[in-house]
Amino acid sequence: MASDLNIIFAVSELAGIVKTGGLADAAGGLAPAMIQQGHDVRIIMPGYREALKKLHSRVIASGEVTINYHYKIGFALRKAYFEGIAIYLIEHHDFFGRDGLYGMHGEGYDDNSQRFAFFSKAVLEACLLIDVRPDVIHCHDWQTALLPYYLRIHEGNNLFFQNTATVLTIHNAAYQQHTDPAQMDALGIAWRYFNDACFEDHQKINLLKGGIAFADKITTVSPNYAEELLTELGGHGLTDSFRRRHSDLSGILNGCDYRHWDPSIDELIPELYSKDALQGKHVCKRLLQERMHLTVDNRCPVYGVVSRLTDQKGFSFLLPALQKFLHKNIQVVVLGSGDQKIATELQWLSQRYPEKCRFINGFDNELAHWIEAGSDFFLMPSLFEPCGLNQMYSLKYGALPIVRAVGGLLDTVEGYDEAGENGTGFIFELPDAHDLVSCLYKTLTIYEQPKIYKKMQQNAMSQRFTWNAAADAYCDIYRSIH
Repeated sequence: MASDLNIIFAVSELAGIVKTGGLADAAGGLAPAMIQQGHDVRIIMPGYREALKKLHSRVIASGEVTINYHYKIGFALRKAYFEGIAIYLIEHHDFFGRDGLYGMHGEGYDDNSQRFAFFSKAVLEACLLIDVRPDVIHCHDWQTALLPYYLRIHEGNNLFFQNTATVLTIHNAAYQQHTDPAQMDALGIAWRYFNDACFEDHQKINLLKGGIAFADKITTVSPNYAEELLTELGGHGLTDSFRRRHSDLSGILNGCDYRHWDPSIDELIPELYSKDALQGKHVCKRLLQERMHLTVDNRCPVYGVVSRLTDQKGFSFLLPALQKFLHKNIQVVVLGSGDQKIATELQWLSQRYPEKCRFINGFDNELAHWIEAGSDFFLMPSLFEPCGLNQMYSLKYGALPIVRAVGGLLDTVEGYDEAGENGTGFIFELPDAHDLVSCLYKTLTIYEQPKIYKKMQQNAMSQRFTWNAAADAYCDIYRSIH
């Protein structure tokens, strides 16, 4: 491959336009970093209603895709620019002119497999329409997992794509998209590939599994998560698939967008600060306590949580741990939305400990920044965590992260070392309340030793995880494909 690569990002969301999770952040961070390195990067995404409202786009072509021999679907191809990047939107009213990206009220749309099969095919057609011969089409998660199959099987004799490779990045392998085998023909998947090595999964079609089988390379968002995917415990039911592709699987750590998450320039927090000038953090803590109607007391440590309320985030053991820990002289501020059962339990905790605990049900971007800036510690005890971003934010903001030894958390947080008095946070092993409470007690001990605590803060705030480093690693993967 040439040193300057033609790269197509096929993504279902993009930070700043539409976002539900880390996939959007990764695409939004990687693409500009690769462009800075001299590569030609184009992003192709669905023309969601929200995206069309946010972007000034124009129709540049119309296309048609054939999913199978009988099922043809037309679309309009729109072009826009976002932060200097060329964005192409696949416009199809029935599929993408909806209120939600993937579903509504926690339920996925029944036709998601068809919607994103169409999108995957339309990405290939869009390449033809704009006359760009990609060196690599970089696919992301189950939404574009069919694209490597379509490229290899449907377009295998198309000279236009003869030098095009595919990379599939898995941001969270728990999301796989299963559908009924009655959809095989409608999705354009030949029945000979309905087997355990390709798409078949407990008598269902598994889109992500098929992508793993057909992509030239598979990546995920941290080195440790890549190792976990190869284990029975961490493989999300796809361990055998990952083991079959072991030599083609890599873990590349996500970067952090420090344009928005740096307390020395953050316009959303009440006072700026840095690792060498921490007075502003004390101001942020006081103002967070006031905003949350908690007692203003710098001697009382504040533990922050900003999280989706899901089992993945460790609430099954965090909640009982907090019930025990709240007997101490501490304060806890939780911001999040999701599972109503978890929300109800958090509301009960805040009512049980009105002087110590606050729960805000929902998401507020400014308040998320305030919590990072005003907290002494940040709780992120995930059951599993492919990469994680909040621990990176917390490090930069000097809110020492408390994490479980999984995925990207283990790749980014260095546990406190009593002998060397090093470390950037606190790590516990077991997914249970007892182990977490023991870790929480250790944080109290360190907080009561200001010199050690401050040293850890400065260690944490010195960490930096850049998208440029991630872009270098991805381009090495691109070039390794022959």
